[in-house]
Amino acid sequence: MNEYETVVVTQPNTTESDHTKISSKLSSLIERGSGRLFYAKDMGQKTLAYPIKKQTKAVYTCFDYAGAGDVVQDFERALRIDENVLRFLTVVKNTNVDIEARAAEIVAKGEDISPAVEETATAPIVKNLDEGDSSEGDSSDDAEREE
Repeated sequence: MNEYETVVVTQPNTTESDHTKISSKLSSLIERGSGRLFYAKDMGQKTLAYPIKKQTKAVYTCFDYAGAGDVVQDFERALRIDENVLRFLTVVKNTNVDIEARAAEIVAKGEDISPAVEETATAPIVKNLDEGDSSEGDSSDDAEREE
């Protein structure tokens, strides 16, 4: 089995429940395909370099998983169908990976975030957006573009 990383860019106006639905659907696809989800990490809302479907901001989520090639096909098919997904990118991180050894390595690094924990991790971000504090992480992006 190969190890893959998929970064999913979703619309900024999606609700917390939509994000949890997407995460749970994708994790179940991986499990159904005899794969293993190592972590699903919410990377927060960021400003896009250029508008995508008339959106200038988006929420990024990173999935790290292992599986056969057909798992990736099903994963990407589900992303193409979902109307909240703006873009996604899948890369092969490692080939012929030992799943148990890689899972132990991720736990040792403290990177393991189960989909249940990821659901709670999105709550503060949605709360900050409701409070009007959507500039978190955006100032460094703007400073880089000005240079």
